[in-house]
Order: sequence, then C-alpha cells, then structure tokens
Amino acid sequence: MAIVQDEAALISDRQLILLAGEAAFGRGVAYFRQGQVLGWSRKGETITAEVEGGECYHVTLTLNKRGLDGGCDCPASEGIDFCKHCVAVALAYRAELGEQERLREGDEIDRVRAYLQQLDKNSLVDALAELIEEDPVSLHLWSLRADAVLGVLDHKALKKRITAAFPINRDLYRYGQVQTFFAKAEAVVDQLAEQALRLPPEKCLALVEYAISRMARALETIDDSGGYRFHCEATLQMLHVQSTQRLGWPAEKLANHLYGIAFGDHYDFYPEIPGAYTEALGSEGMEAYLVLLQQVWDALPNLPAEAGWSEKFRYRRLREPLLTRAEARGDFAATLALHQKSATSSQDYLEIAELCMTHDAWDQVELWLARAAKAEDKRYPHWRRERERLWIRLLLHRGETEAAAERQWQIYQKTQQLDDYRHLLALAEEHGLATDYRQQVHDWLTERLDQVPQNPWAFAPQAINSLLEIYLFEHRLDDALTLSADRPVNGGLLLKLAQALGDPDKSLPLYLRLVRSEVRNTDNKSYRLAIAQLEELHGTLDTVAQQQAFATALIELRVEFRQKRNFIKWLNEAFPP
Repeated sequence: MAIVQDEAALISDRQLILLAGEAAFGRGVAYFRQGQVLGWSRKGETITAEVEGGECYHVTLTLNKRGLDGGCDCPASEGIDFCKHCVAVALAYRAELGEQERLREGDEIDRVRAYLQQLDKNSLVDALAELIEEDPVSLHLWSLRADAVLGVLDHKALKKRITAAFPINRDLYRYGQVQTFFAKAEAVVDQLAEQALRLPPEKCLALVEYAISRMARALETIDDSGGYRFHCEATLQMLHVQSTQRLGWPAEKLANHLYGIAFGDHYDFYPEIPGAYTEALGSEGMEAYLVLLQQVWDALPNLPAEAGWSEKFRYRRLREPLLTRAEARGDFAATLALHQKSATSSQDYLEIAELCMTHDAWDQVELWLARAAKAEDKRYPHWRRERERLWIRLLLHRGETEAAAERQWQIYQKTQQLDDYRHLLALAEEHGLATDYRQQVHDWLTERLDQVPQNPWAFAPQAINSLLEIYLFEHRLDDALTLSADRPVNGGLLLKLAQALGDPDKSLPLYLRLVRSEVRNTDNKSYRLAIAQLEELHGTLDTVAQQQAFATALIELRVEFRQKRNFIKWLNEAFPP
C-alpha cells in the first residue's frame, strides 16, 4: 500500500503540471477522459502506451523513487519533453493505481482481480488456458471462439460441431446429465448465431435445419422435463426465420419448402408455419402457401368418423390457415365447407351449427344439431347441454318462446348453475311468459334439500347450495341465514353470506363456523385461512359487546384446538392473549 501511495504522489496533478506546464496538462487531461490512451503496460520502472491524437503516438514513462520522467514521439516532445500525451498516460496509470487500491480492500473476487491485473500477458494466458483445459464445457466454448477468430470455422466445420453437439441415443434422464448435454450444445448454437450473417443464406438455412433435426433426434432418448433445451430451441427458431428472410427464393419454392417442414417429422421444433414467416413469404409467398394447402386439402376425402388422433390433427393443421383466409374474406360457403370436411364429433357439429347462426343460415341449424345428437358421447354430457342451448337459440329465432323456456328449465335441472337460473328468468320476463319460473325453481330445490344425491361421486351441486346461491344473488339474506342455520353448506357461499350480512352479531357465528371447519382440515394452509377469516371478522366489530363476544370466541378456540400447535401459535401472533 505504501508503494502505491508513493507512486501516486509522484504523478499528482501538481507534479504533472510542473513537468508539462498548465496548457499541456489541460490537454492531457482531456485526452485521458476521452479514452485516447490505448494499451498501456508496465515493465519494471518503464510504462509504455499508445495515445490516439491527430496520429497514434508512442509514449514511454519512467517511474522510480527519484521521480517521473518521460517522452513521446510526437513533434512537441521529440522523445525529450513531457507533453500532453505523456500526461494522458500518467493519468491512466494513476487511475489504475486507484482501482488496484479499491480492489485490495474489496472482497475475495476483487482481490483476485487485483492480482490478475498485475500479471503479464503470458502469465494470464497460461493461467486461463490451464483452467479451460480442466473444464470440458469451457474448452468446447473457447475452442469455438478461437476457430471463429482464427478463420477456420466454415460451413463444414460448423456442421461437424453441430453433429458433435447433439449426439443421439444417449438415454439421459438425470437433470445434471441433461443440463451438461445442453450446456455444450448451447455453445455451438450460439456460435452458429454469431456466424449466421457471414454464411450464405442457403448454407445457413441448411445448418439450422440440420441442427434442429439433430436436436429432435437427440430428445428421443433424453428426458428434458427441466427445459434445458429451450435456449437452443429458441435460438434455432429465430435463426431459421432470419435465414428464410435472406434467401430471396421464388415464392413457390419457399412455400413448398415451408410446407415440407410444417408437415414433416420435426414440425413442432419450428416456429408456427406460416404465421412466423409472414415477412419472409410476403403476400405472394403466403398466397402460394395457401394455394398449396388448398390443393392438398381438396384431394383429401371427408375425415372418417373413426379417424385416429394423428389423422384428425393433420386435417386441422391443414384447415386452420385456410379457415383464417376464408373468414378474413367473409366467405361463409368456404368456411362451412372447411368445417364440414373435418367434422366427426358432436363438438364439431355444434361448432358448425353456431357458425350457421352467426351467418343467418338458420335453415341449416337443425340439420347440424341433429348430427350433433347422433354423434354424442354419453361420457361428455357437457356437449349435450351445449346442444340444448343452441336449440334454445333456434327456438327463439322461430318465435317458440314457451318451448325455449322449457328447454332452459330442463338445462337448469341438470346444472343448477346460477347463470342458467338467471337466463331462465330473463327469458320468462322478456317474453312475458305465464309460468312463474322463480317460484318453480324455489319449490323444486326445496323438495330436494334433504335428498341424498343419486350419484355421490358426481360433481352436480347440492340443492341447498344452489338455493343458497339464489338467495344471495337476490339479496334474500334472512332466507339465506335461515336456510344455512341447520344444514351443512358450501364454505365459500357461507363466507359470502357472512360478508353480505354487514352485522357482526349475525355474522360472528358464521365466521366461527368457517374457522372451525378450516382448522379441522389440520393443515397449515387451512390454519392460515382460518386466521385470515378471524382478522376479517375482527375488522367489522363496532361495539364493546361485539369485542367481548369475539374475545370469548378466541378463548373457546384456544381450548378447543389446543393440540393444533401451529394454529395456536399463529392465532396468538394475530391476537395476543
């Protein structure tokens, strides 16, 4: 440290002004601040550097205990006088001394940096080479960089690198193995990205597609559930799009090439085709691609009802871009034909029926609803209800409002969903129907309050919860309170009732009921929820009597659940005894 301080004193502003004069000192400061000192180094007592000015000048300084001296090969110095270039180099060296002092007083990595900065170039190279040689991944990465800089990384060399980067049939399943595999591959893919613009576009495209195919094949025996391939995958996809933009191929050639990829073995490793290639294709290329799809589509028969998943998927992938074009043109006939050719399920036929409604083709709707009914799978009752909803729309279009309401009532009996109840009432009110569906629903649910569900494993709502939900929707809070007093109800609905009451005297028993239910679940998440409910209740208390009732309830909870240690701990933190 003393040596650094002594040297800093020898190159103080005062010393430099004495050596160069104020004018040269000022210009030297400007050179230093503008970063015009290049590649300075010190060996023994001698400091050398290049300073960029009108030309590039060589500066030599001598620094020892006797003081600082130096010269430059510029006209103002002629190797003798201490010029502005000498000042700039002295200031650069002084700044380095300050940085060394900061690093010495820093953490472990700072001290390592301070040490490395004192080594000469050859020592640094030897140390770095030794470290690189010990780490296969680092060696792979640095060899790529070296080959690129040295000009030996051409198209053929890159292909060999890609082959080595994605070895196949490795059967890797451990995260560490897979991570190491793709760490090596990333180095090659990143190098390909760096070299891409230097390569002819067709060769670059071929390399990218080769890399994608190698990666896809490698993943056949690699479990990459950790997602270590994502960097390689995203980089290669970006490079593929960029390469196609540089090709300059005729529209039909590029369209055919992309079609081959879109329906090839490794299509799912590429960006979405044709959407991601809009710029590369241009309007002419996009039309050529769609024409090609249309030709393939027209040659296909209607999708068989017994078609497997892969065949259905191929039809849909062919269809989607054509649908987008037909819809953009407002071509209903083409849109309908595309749907019709690939329809096999109840869902498909319902989609067509809705499409006909949207385009006022009401005369075709019943046909498609009938086909949907015929194709129904009893395992999926959801689609039957969707069919009934479309029938309601058709009946309303025909003016058959009573029949529409009756179908809606049947739907509600199956779903017991609040939205279906509201739709039923809206139908009755809008069309002035004689049937009082509000009372009909109420009576129907009341009759079923104490009935055991026919299928205890079904997900249909219980009648009591459906009726409570209606009471809450219609703000019939007293009825809701009476209904839920003696029967088990859904916790979420009970909480909504407690919040809606707005009266702590009425809501306190409901909150405590909810809290007890949560604590009996005996898990930390439920304990936290119970504490949150108590805090919510506490925030609504207004009177002293309510505060006392709450305090009494806390005592009861502490006694009742004293064995639930986490709950008691968090309860005491929220409400200290």
